[in-house]
Amino acid sequence: MNRTAHLLFLAVVLTLALCAPGLPTAVHGAPKATSAKKSPEPSPKTPQAGDAPSVAFPISPKSFHGIAWGTSLGDIKDMTVLERHGPAIYAKIQGGTPRLGDIPVTEIVYAFCNDRFAGSMATFPGKDRFAAVKDLLASRHGQPVKPDETSENVGWPLGDVLIMLEFDAILNVGTLNYVHVLEYGPCTAPDGAKPSQEAKPAQEAKPQDAP
Repeated sequence: MNRTAHLLFLAVVLTLALCAPGLPTAVHGAPKATSAKKSPEPSPKTPQAGDAPSVAFPISPKSFHGIAWGTSLGDIKDMTVLERHGPAIYAKIQGGTPRLGDIPVTEIVYAFCNDRFAGSMATFPGKDRFAAVKDLLASRHGQPVKPDETSENVGWPLGDVLIMLEFDAILNVGTLNYVHVLEYGPCTAPDGAKPSQEAKPAQEAKPQDAP
């Protein structure tokens, strides 16, 4: 990953971290808040097997490619470090053709903050693959939200995990970012602070949670 890609990844993290709390209400056509007294809201429905996750009831993926958030870099087989930027480390798994589900991609870079798995960035060529990746994510996480109406970029704010799918028409390249806000957050700080004690421990990986 070159420095430009690193800055892009960091920009996505910062942008989504700042905007995520308002994304569900920013969906086009969503009602605006009023000063009228609100009636008590019903308790959230407990998700059942087969339920489609949505922005209204976000379910955080517990892993990416079977790697649980917070997993130590040294615990992942065949992971090779590409770059280091302070407490942030970017690496990739050697061998084989990287894929998102059944969709081949050019590269998948894994991001670690203070030696804990915190995010990923996949790149792929072509508008057709962008559409295929979008459909794959929508089938797993529900329909996305759009930061604006002028671009094709979309996002899924899923609890602690933020997903952003972007397409650069000039380069004809798509980019998919997964970011665990609590895990990667310390690496956005100027002093590279260590993870707060609020960061959640790594959980057992569930490959079906993410492509």
